[in-house]
Amino acid sequence: MPLTSSAVDVFGLATLVLTILLSGLGVLCAIYVLHFRSKVHDIKNALALREFNSPWLLRMVLIACATLWSVLEILRLPLLKKHGWLLHSLSFHWQAIFCKLYLILSLGIAEPAFFLTAAFLIFGPLHGAPFSPQKRWRCKKISLFLGCTLPTFFLQLLVIIMMPFLESTDNKGNDGYEGLPPYFTRAFESVERGSTHIAVCTFPLFSTLVLGFFALLYIVSFLFLGWRVMLILINRKLQIRMYCLVLIVVLFLPMHVVFLGLSALSRPREVMFEVVGFLAFLSLLMCVSVGEGILVIRPIADALALHWIQSERTTLTRQQSWGSIPIDHIATPLQVFGIEDEESVGVERLGLLREAVENADLHKSVYSSYTFPRPDS
Repeated sequence: MPLTSSAVDVFGLATLVLTILLSGLGVLCAIYVLHFRSKVHDIKNALALREFNSPWLLRMVLIACATLWSVLEILRLPLLKKHGWLLHSLSFHWQAIFCKLYLILSLGIAEPAFFLTAAFLIFGPLHGAPFSPQKRWRCKKISLFLGCTLPTFFLQLLVIIMMPFLESTDNKGNDGYEGLPPYFTRAFESVERGSTHIAVCTFPLFSTLVLGFFALLYIVSFLFLGWRVMLILINRKLQIRMYCLVLIVVLFLPMHVVFLGLSALSRPREVMFEVVGFLAFLSLLMCVSVGEGILVIRPIADALALHWIQSERTTLTRQQSWGSIPIDHIATPLQVFGIEDEESVGVERLGLLREAVENADLHKSVYSSYTFPRPDS
């Protein structure tokens, strides 16, 4: 059943809003990472913070991949090809070329690179990354990253760019290949909109199969390495985060691939094409947003919280009198740092106050036991 232009634009507008929000989150995450890096360099004798900051480049790569995917999702929308929108001035030929570039960059680079970077951030400690020579570890990460990303990229390049040399054209003007239905290799489809034709980006089944093969290998490796990480985690909150991340990846990445495959079996403006395409977008959006939150925001927040607690304890031990203890400063909530719940915040505050009272009592007892010399009468 074909949908009206207005119904299609609803899905496009929802996708546009969500991708803009994700891009904004990526920009904020990048600012947060750079702020933390500058703070680490400003603090002297902050070995623990430097360990937290060591994978800052990987975090920036993760953010860049997420932002690239969100920008590509915006530019592929048919909504932007309407009269008066951003891509309306492009000819049909250039719209078709952009659809091919979108498939290569999104399915071949942005999505695999995001998940591989996330894996390096999680499983680096299994290889002794913080304690191994930095140069050797960086070379190993780069070689592994390229070795896992380039095969997917070249396979997508083969499907989208190289296979048109074997192309034959059917009676309706759609791309097709000898002996195969057109949806195996069709990267776009011509749709009439008003008095003009626009190129609507589609997902070839061959491209989806390549991504599905990558997803299968990735999930198997992710589950195996995730089980190894869970064996060495002793912090309950870190275990919950790891469980959440594994669950999101194992659940939503296959859903993303399945929905893309189902969209290849339908055509633009049909209900199935628009619905499953939007669900494929939502499934990967969930992976990307949760990944940025757990792998970028939370570790930096934890590091800042630990540094704050350590600095507070150091400050309290140096207090010289009861009256100079900043009670309001002690009561600053740790919740904003995202490391503790309300109960543990209360415990931490009580601990700091108890330590302050003990220090004050100590100063008081020393003062009372001291005998001041009296002046000679």
